[in-house]
This record gives sequence, structure tokens and C-alpha cells, in this order.
Amino acid sequence: MQIEHIIFLIHPCCYEPLSAEDVRRDNLQLYVDLEKEIKGRWFQALAERPPNTLLLQLGGPEELCDQAVEYLGQAAVFYPQTSFPDNADLAEYYRRLTVDFHVHIAAHGLSFNPATITSELWGESFEGCVPGYGGALAQYLGLALAPKMRFEMTVYDSRFLAGAKIWEVVPIAGSDVEAWIFECYDGTGAAMFQARQTAQWIDRRRIELQLDDRRLQVCTKQGHTIWPKTPWEKGVVEAVRPYSMLLQECIWCWIRAVGMPMDDFRRVLGQAQISAAEE
Repeated sequence: MQIEHIIFLIHPCCYEPLSAEDVRRDNLQLYVDLEKEIKGRWFQALAERPPNTLLLQLGGPEELCDQAVEYLGQAAVFYPQTSFPDNADLAEYYRRLTVDFHVHIAAHGLSFNPATITSELWGESFEGCVPGYGGALAQYLGLALAPKMRFEMTVYDSRFLAGAKIWEVVPIAGSDVEAWIFECYDGTGAAMFQARQTAQWIDRRRIELQLDDRRLQVCTKQGHTIWPKTPWEKGVVEAVRPYSMLLQECIWCWIRAVGMPMDDFRRVLGQAQISAAEE
């Protein structure tokens, strides 16, 4: 069978195994509920997929894999048991995953054309493992077409995305990088840069921005501000300053628009520059 489409399902059902006490202690009910809702979407989408679709489920419960097999068939579900290197070398792990993928393809009489095959990204988390492994798999499998991130098929880590009104994607010219922009429930903006066809966790390219130090902030997924180092106060001169970070750092950093209209925010992000990889 010729595979025409791949679904990369990354680290699904992280919250499902947690005890009620763990959920209460760490205030995780938001994520438990979100995961349950999105898991239902996975099954609905799998039931509607044509037979030339392959699901690659990286991690997560075996029962989920078994249910996927009921929809797609044994050959069209790859549930790798690839060993992680003792030295935690991510590039080596990606190579091992790629080898095991090709073994599965050959063992089941499947084929695919990396120049034309399409793919999409599901799983947990939207900000971390999904783009991290998704980009790596696209790179190491040599996919010419970038995987499509399906935000509605992912569970996010960042609480401020709860109730987000809209989201959009702004491609960064001359690269595989996308800026994902959200209008949050309170009218503020949040944006994250993700690489679609490169292994972002080991990506040493640098993204260069010009940020207004009064209207914009850089924060972690938990909402902790890391730039500017001191809060803006009345009487301090507002300034647009250069800010840069490696793409491997972007996977846990957000640009937040706390006092800038969304149209202006979009322009700032669209003007980002990607430099060559650093040694």
C-alpha cells in the first residue's frame, strides 16, 4: 500500500494516568478535561481517515494504539519502542526512530514518497513535544512538505491559552519557521515560533526580533517574564530593543503583547529574521 498521509501523534494522554490527588495538588483539572475532549477528537478523526493514512504514535498508552488499529489496520499504525540513547543524544534518537520507521514500512509492504506525502501533528504538548518531535521526524524522514500543526488536536501547557479567541499562523520568510499567534481571553496576544521541518530541540539557528520594552514581554509557558529584566514603569522612556534567541529556546518561550494592538503585534512577528545555525 502507498501511504499518502502520516499523522504524528506525540506523547498522548499524559494526564490520564494521574491520580486524583496528583491532579488536585498541582491544579491540573484544566488539562485533564482538555485532554479528554481532544482524545475524543482523535478517535473521531481516525474513524474518518482514508485507508492510505499511517498513524505514528510516539509514546502514550498501548490501549490507544490498539484502538487506532481498529480504525486503520495493523500495518497503518506504527508504535515505536525505540530505545533512547544512554547519553541522551537527541540526534541519535531521531536516527533510531527513523530506522525503526523504515523497518515497519518494509515489514508491512508499505511505501511512501517523501516528495509528495502530507502529514499533520497531534498530541501533547503544543509548545513542546509535538513541534519538537514533529519537526525532527519531518527532517529525518526527508519530508519535502511541512507537517501541518493541528492546534485543535493538541493539549497545550500554557494556561493563558485557555479561552483563546482566535489563532493564526504567520510564516517567516525564507525558512520553515512559523509564528503561531493567539488572541487570549483578555485581549492580550501570545506568540510562539515553531520550526516545521527541522529538529527544533537541537536547532542552533537564531531568531532576531525588535521588541517594544513597554508593550511586549518574553515569558515562559508558566507565565514567568524573562524579558525585560525589570518591569516598565511610568517615567521610563519606552524603547524598541533588539531581542534574539535560538530556535531551540523558542520551544518554551512566548512573546506576549500586553499593551499592543494585534495588528501591530502581527507585524512585529512577521518581521522576524532567521540567522544561520551557530556552532
